[in-house]
Amino acid sequence: MFALAVLAASGASFAQSTVTLYGVADLGYNTVKMTTGSTVNAKTAGITSIQSGSRFGFKGTEDLGGGLKANFTFEYGVQPDEATTSMANRQSFAGLEGGFGVLNIGRQYTLIHGIQGALDPNGNATQAGWLPGLTNSIRSDDTIAYTSPSFSGFTASVAMSLAGSETSTAAGATKAGDATSIGATYASGPLSVRVVTETIKRTALTVAIPGTVYTAPATGAVLSDALADRKATSFGASYDLGVAKLSYLNTSAKAGSAADNAKATTSNFGVSVPMGALTLNASLSNAKMTDTGTTIGKANGFMLGASYALSKRTNAYAFLGEAESKPTGAPANNGKHSTMAMGLRHTF
Repeated sequence: MFALAVLAASGASFAQSTVTLYGVADLGYNTVKMTTGSTVNAKTAGITSIQSGSRFGFKGTEDLGGGLKANFTFEYGVQPDEATTSMANRQSFAGLEGGFGVLNIGRQYTLIHGIQGALDPNGNATQAGWLPGLTNSIRSDDTIAYTSPSFSGFTASVAMSLAGSETSTAAGATKAGDATSIGATYASGPLSVRVVTETIKRTALTVAIPGTVYTAPATGAVLSDALADRKATSFGASYDLGVAKLSYLNTSAKAGSAADNAKATTSNFGVSVPMGALTLNASLSNAKMTDTGTTIGKANGFMLGASYALSKRTNAYAFLGEAESKPTGAPANNGKHSTMAMGLRHTF
């Protein structure tokens, strides 16, 4: 009775604010095979989150009056297939929203990951064959991000991350890891066009294609030194024909000093075909890596996906993906990454 009395006394404030619990429970059977040349490096199978990471979160909003709102989001990743699990901080931010747009501060998705996720017909599933995401950053700490209102279909975004560490260099002190991003989107009817550019201070360029061994001066996944800024640009478009949605995405990333600079370029063509409760997705990707102007490797991949809606919140899915990398002049080091998966996802 005392608790009810307290709630009644504060009813005016509760009426103007809401808090929502949400999440994803995703579990499926996944097989992975990695090879270098004719050597099998790894072959595994198990239960894991596949279509999207399992998570739970809280988000809330408070009406401050005059069209102004205060918002917050706390989101944590979990591993429901394990007996003991840790909670990873996926997103945690607070912000304001109004006629001026949206301003958020905290740990957030990067703008460049946002464009790549929007133009991936398989929705960032953790499977082989999706190459445009090999060079991008997914989330950034200590980030201030602003998104403008829509003006005749145009929306602009800018983000600044202060997550870098102070580093002394010959040119002075620099915050290695600090990042700035600028993006723009145009959406009109079935057409959507997006572009984002991102700069991260004093950061090497890496390309994570399992099984790949590159020639000197770049070895393994690290293609450049970290003596200069890493810069990346993604642009792409999608068009919804009704019977199918087509998409294209190109990403170019480069980094390194004059003595050891590298560049990676990826392209992806995608299609999504809705057929009632069933949706079929497919994508084809290719990539090219260079070091100081010399091609050191190429890669290609494909990914097939199917999703069947059992309800508005639950779907069954299946994926098949493969990526193959080909270091220049070293066929014995060709790497291949293959995956197959099927599972069930529920959102709440």
